[in-house]
Amino acid sequence: MAAREWLQSGTKVVLLGVGSFNPPTIMHLRMFELARNHLEKVFGCTVVEGIISPVADNYAKKNLASAIHRVEMARLAASTSDWIHADSWESSQKTWTRTLQVLKYHQDVARERHGAATRLMLVSGGDLVDSFPKILENGENLWHPNDISAIINDYGLIIVTRGISNPRETLGNLAFLKDTAERAQIISDEVCPCDVSSTRVRSAIQDGRSIKYAVLDPIIAYIQQHGLYR
Repeated sequence: MAAREWLQSGTKVVLLGVGSFNPPTIMHLRMFELARNHLEKVFGCTVVEGIISPVADNYAKKNLASAIHRVEMARLAASTSDWIHADSWESSQKTWTRTLQVLKYHQDVARERHGAATRLMLVSGGDLVDSFPKILENGENLWHPNDISAIINDYGLIIVTRGISNPRETLGNLAFLKDTAERAQIISDEVCPCDVSSTRVRSAIQDGRSIKYAVLDPIIAYIQQHGLYR
């Protein structure tokens, strides 16, 4: 089924962004804005909501600030928008929750809130897609192939290219996605192309370098107030 047949004009869409948001940057907000613009301009959809969903504390990642701080920073970031908000459901879970489970939860909530025909879609940077084939040290897949197929087939994926990521090549090399690529829309930021990342922001803080305009001022103030990433 072609993407234009799958996404009907007027379809209500809720966008979900998952990740550490450690801290949230202007790039995270731009991804939501670009995805909404693409869906409304190209497919005639109506994007009714954007959700920032930080991971829980038990996600194994170095220098991960407490979920309490990351959720609050996500709320500060979303305060500049009238359609994006932060959600603490995923971050409050006692165990790490796979992205497919997070999508299933928010799909149910979205349909209760906006109607049964509402579609939930995942929005991500190209670097997340490049992690699809990654194999962990224990030999297991970071992403289950069935999960990737379900994310793209059952929900849909809007991918924003960034840095040296190559999501088109990554998806093309995954044989089990042969007939589903049209549901993974790849877009780029032609207005404000940048490669701001949370990793670089944390490094700058540790080195005493300025992060102004890479993250919002209220988030800078929050980081300073709580002494994060030092």
